Amino acid sequence: MPTYLALNLNWNTKQKNKKKKSVENKIHKQDCIEFLRATPDETFDLIVTSPPYNYGGFSRNGRVKSYDTYSDDMPIEDYQDWIGDILKECARTLKQGGAMYWNHKGKFEDFRFKHCFWIIDKCPLYFAQHIVWKYPASPDVAKIKWYPRKEDVFYFTKGKPKYFNEDMARITDIWEINHQEGNEHPAPFPISFAERCILASSEKGDLVYDPFMGSGTTAVACVKNDRQYIGTEISEKYIAMANKKIEGYASQIRMF
Repeated sequence: MPTYLALNLNWNTKQKNKKKKSVENKIHKQDCIEFLRATPDETFDLIVTSPPYNYGGFSRNGRVKSYDTYSDDMPIEDYQDWIGDILKECARTLKQGGAMYWNHKGKFEDFRFKHCFWIIDKCPLYFAQHIVWKYPASPDVAKIKWYPRKEDVFYFTKGKPKYFNEDMARITDIWEINHQEGNEHPAPFPISFAERCILASSEKGDLVYDPFMGSGTTAVACVKNDRQYIGTEISEKYIAMANKKIEGYASQIRMF
């Protein structure tokens, strides 16, 4: 091969790698729908997320704790349309054979429970399975109904899954995981939750996206398990929190 061709090939390879690194392993301060609309088709191998539940805040020790910059209080029709738009973009940007785990929860309002199974109809992907996330305790202890101890996880695929870890299948569709880790984010899910999704439906080096990165749980699970990640988050406070947590785990890995 002529020297100039070898040099040109080497330069092009470096540019591609440089471009790849600038996109992956980063949390973007951006609204997820804007980010997704600018993302090419079939970019992500796996999507793992838990969006705001439209509760208008969370009760913690008798006090309502809200998100940093998001009110989480939309008219139900607007909320469902918003989630539907995000689901459509997630479906478009997910690779063929890829998977999505979408954690959600119904809402008890005006003495009626409003389930969240409308998400299945809003999502263009194959609905593969309903998973129940069971936890031992929660702050919802209203004495007018049975104390709730579960949330819903919707497992979607884009056609036939390209990969599924058969060892994870033995865990079954009832996931018993403690509800959350302690930090300043009002509704983080535990790292073990994200790890379960990642280990089941992705391979090392795969690219995982979380539209609502929050305090960085999905990213940490990726760092721990040799996956690439991209996240979106509108709160600078949560991004700083997430990056600190990610660096902490990355430092621990570098020590070994």
